[in-house]
Amino acid sequence: MNGSRSVRVREDHTHSRRQRGFRRTLADRSDGWLRNVRIAMAYLISSFAIASVMLSPVGSLAGPPTVSHLFPSGGQRGTNVVVTCTGTLDPWPVSVRAPGVDVVPGKEAGKLEISIPSDLAANRVWIRLYNAEGASAALPFLIGSLKEINDQEPNNSPRNAQAIAEPNVTINGILDGADVDGFAVSLMAGQTLVADVDGNNNLGSPMDAILQIALPDGTVVAENHDDVELDPRLAFTAETSGTYVARLFAFPSAPDTTIAFRGGANYIYRLTLTTGPFITHAVPMAASQAASGDVEVVGWNIPPNTRLPVVPLGGTRMVDSSEFETLADLRNTADARVGLAFAPNFAGAARIRLTPHAVVPVMAQSDATTPLVLTPPTAVTGRLRQALQQDKFRLPLKKGQQVVVSAETRSIESPLQPVLRLTDPAGTVAVNVDDPAPARAAILNYVAPNDGDYQLTVHDRFRQFGDRCFYRLTVRLEEPDFELSAAADAFVVGPDKPTELVVNVQRRAPPGVTIGPITIEAVELPPGVTAPAVVSEPTGDSAAKVTLTFSTTGPAYSGRIRIQGTAKQPQEITRLARTPPQFGACFDELWLTAIAKP
Repeated sequence: MNGSRSVRVREDHTHSRRQRGFRRTLADRSDGWLRNVRIAMAYLISSFAIASVMLSPVGSLAGPPTVSHLFPSGGQRGTNVVVTCTGTLDPWPVSVRAPGVDVVPGKEAGKLEISIPSDLAANRVWIRLYNAEGASAALPFLIGSLKEINDQEPNNSPRNAQAIAEPNVTINGILDGADVDGFAVSLMAGQTLVADVDGNNNLGSPMDAILQIALPDGTVVAENHDDVELDPRLAFTAETSGTYVARLFAFPSAPDTTIAFRGGANYIYRLTLTTGPFITHAVPMAASQAASGDVEVVGWNIPPNTRLPVVPLGGTRMVDSSEFETLADLRNTADARVGLAFAPNFAGAARIRLTPHAVVPVMAQSDATTPLVLTPPTAVTGRLRQALQQDKFRLPLKKGQQVVVSAETRSIESPLQPVLRLTDPAGTVAVNVDDPAPARAAILNYVAPNDGDYQLTVHDRFRQFGDRCFYRLTVRLEEPDFELSAAADAFVVGPDKPTELVVNVQRRAPPGVTIGPITIEAVELPPGVTAPAVVSEPTGDSAAKVTLTFSTTGPAYSGRIRIQGTAKQPQEITRLARTPPQFGACFDELWLTAIAKP
């Protein structure tokens, strides 16, 4: 990061005083007396106005806080971090909501003092600032296991690259302008250096970064551009002992006509450099909520058959503010939760889906003679390790059953473009899905016309294969259910005008089944805030969208609420509305600011 710059504004004050003599007459004295009376009255009026402002609610003097980014944008478990918020933060201090970590606003405006528990079972928490006028967007703050440092300028060439004494660190940096950041590490012959960038994908930095490993003379020996979406990641094994330079630069994530390095105050990143264990995936990638057990973690520099326990994301520290996976594209059940496998001395972590049903505990095998039987609902993890590999499964179905199958890759940081093919008991191809959804997952939806064993095949559209070519396959029968999604994750209601919040409704049901009326209401409301319940009918405009209207006559309030929907037909179903997706996550709570009447 570039060093802080200070701008000194020199103000030259020139004072000139003129001595004048006056001849005072009675009239002059009268004019002076009247002038003094006017000044005194003006003083009294202004003092009254200032007192009135001081006695008025503080929230009426300023708007809500806004934050564009944090720096550093993460921290190590078991440490304290001072973070700078960039945005509109007047007046300071503000209040902070950050489940999982302890945050205290610093004395200096925009500074947060964050304490990260050493046992925090999360690789990301969310920080939101708020005051009596409203709240900022919730921003991600990443959690790691390695020591953390900041980049130091100048380090833009191999000759002045920042020396990293021990290559087991996470570096917080900013590409300020057309910048190149370089970091020099010493490697022994045979050592593998893992270099991983968090920037666009997990932090929203507007950059498309490129990562290189170079010799001190500038010769590039390894390079990666887009490994995890737009963020680079690579593993380099040194053939000879010596000094190597990991260097990072970026283009804008939104392409334009300019072909040049790009940077700015919001081009923040976290670069992990390690010769130690680095976790990329876990096998299997799903576990039962009833018995999550442990999983094998894989990646680089990890001994074979290393297993780590799966714990619910956030543990007991984030139970009241859980992070959920998004639902719409992947057709996951709303009852799924997120688990995490991590270790104190391992870089990276693996997220595991915790399902309400059983999962196949072993890796899928490519064996056409005895294909693995998948009895829905279930999930299995597969990997295409050989050229032209096709994994086959036997899927028993009954006539009229609607099966939903998803093969995920993008959400698990796999390069595959999955293709699903379902063959009926007579050997005829019933469905072939080779055009991945926006989430780069193949979604198959099929109603079985007959009883029998169907064959499900998974392969890659571009015939990719390798050790990191994983997929997560979920098979379940369609059941009556619905999803609610709020149009915003935070809103303000004042005493002078009601506030409307749109709630989107998505019904899902097998053939011949209808989800009846859904009563949608705000729950956990503070005193004085009301929002009459509304009904989403099975047909008509309200089937897909309803509007809740909030009013307040009570005291000021800043905190969470929830939106709940309940259907009675064909059976009782209750769901909470989820917030708009952000970095692949959503929540079942919204942030409400209620402004009291002055």
